[in-house]
Amino acid sequence: MLRSMTADPAAFFRTMLAEWEKAANSVGGQYLRSEDWTRAMHGAGGATLQVQEAMHDAATRALAAANMPSREEVADLSARLGRMEAQLARIEAALGAAPAAPDRPRPTRTRKPPTGA
Repeated sequence: MLRSMTADPAAFFRTMLAEWEKAANSVGGQYLRSEDWTRAMHGAGGATLQVQEAMHDAATRALAAANMPSREEVADLSARLGRMEAQLARIEAALGAAPAAPDRPRPTRTRKPPTGA
C-alpha cells in the first residue's frame, strides 16, 4: 500500500472518495425509499403551502388597511383597461378615424445633448 501511494499520491484519495460515495449512495438510497422520508417531504410541502397562503392573506389585509389595491385587483383593472382600449380601437376603425397626431414635436433620439439656441 505504501509503495502505491508513493507512485501516485492521489490514488489513495481517489479510492477513499469512491468508497465514501458508494456508502453514501447506499445509505441515501435506502433512506429515500423509506416511508419516513415520504412523510417528511409531504409535511414540508404542506407547511410551505400554508406559509405562502398565510403570507398572501397578510399582504392582502395590509394592502386593504392601507387602502391600496391588491395584485389581483391591479391585474383585473389592467385586463379590463386592455379590453376597453381594444374596443375603442375597433370603434375608431369602424368610423374610419385617422390616428391622432402628437400635439408637440418629439425629441430626437441621439446621444448628443441638444444645442442651445
